Amino acid sequence: MSEKLKRFTSNNKQLLIMLGVIAVVFIILSLTVPNFSTARNLTNLLQQIAPIAVMACGATYVLVIGGMDISNPAVMAASAVVGVYYMTTGGGNLVLGTILIVLTGTFLGLINGFAIAKLKMVPMVVTLSMMTIGTGLATILSGTRGLPILPASFSNVLNKTVVIIILLVVMIVMDFILTGTKFGRKLYYIGNNARTARISGIDSENITMFTYAISGMCAGIAGVINTASIATARANMGPQSQILDIISAAVIGGVSPNGGSGRVRDAVLGAVLIVGLNNVMNLLAVSDYYTTLIKGGIIIGAMGLASYRQQQAAKRGV
Repeated sequence: MSEKLKRFTSNNKQLLIMLGVIAVVFIILSLTVPNFSTARNLTNLLQQIAPIAVMACGATYVLVIGGMDISNPAVMAASAVVGVYYMTTGGGNLVLGTILIVLTGTFLGLINGFAIAKLKMVPMVVTLSMMTIGTGLATILSGTRGLPILPASFSNVLNKTVVIIILLVVMIVMDFILTGTKFGRKLYYIGNNARTARISGIDSENITMFTYAISGMCAGIAGVINTASIATARANMGPQSQILDIISAAVIGGVSPNGGSGRVRDAVLGAVLIVGLNNVMNLLAVSDYYTTLIKGGIIIGAMGLASYRQQQAAKRGV
């Protein structure tokens, strides 16, 4: 039994660290913030976490292959605006409009993947351009007055409970695909050494393109969640600063920015910490500038720790 416990601890160090930190933060907040530990407040917190966490799931796939996608918030906003525009201005069906949001995000992600994998363009430049395109598209469609409010039934169906279920399903399915399937193992191979993976017969180009499409799909799902929350969509629902939360969540969760390691479940726990940090800073009336500074420092620290671990592992010949 002790041998199994040691093996579990060794294989899940990051998970245990994340759960420990979250538990400490939870205890401190429960003791210092009135009504923090109530069921209503916790479900509200999970609802706030869901969009960032879902986009962090997609970002994890991209980071694992050694890529980078900074367009997620803009893709999320553009997808949501396209769907709501269809549902309100075009008189479209709510179910079809919801599907359209996810498909739009997937398509925009696929464009990123095609430019990076097939045209050999730099990921940072491509996704930065997509960020601009997504923001422009959302601004054009939503206009100066914004889009009409959706029927109450939309938000009633996609309530807090459903949003939390969506988050859990996305996390479980994507974590299983990454760690328990042949496709997931190929992502790790590409992230560890793209050239060796290609020589080994792995179709790196198509897999990379598909991975960015998955990231876009997650942005689309986040768009659905945000749309249900505010009962409409607008261009500013995906601020550029949000990408810092998404990447922070993944990196804090142990996803290596250099590729080849990381898990979706740990990135989601990272999102819990990041959104929790935002809430604490708001409660303490800390300026957004300081909050951004702290999150930036966390990313640099986490990346430095990951780099140190990789160097130590290389010295040991692991």
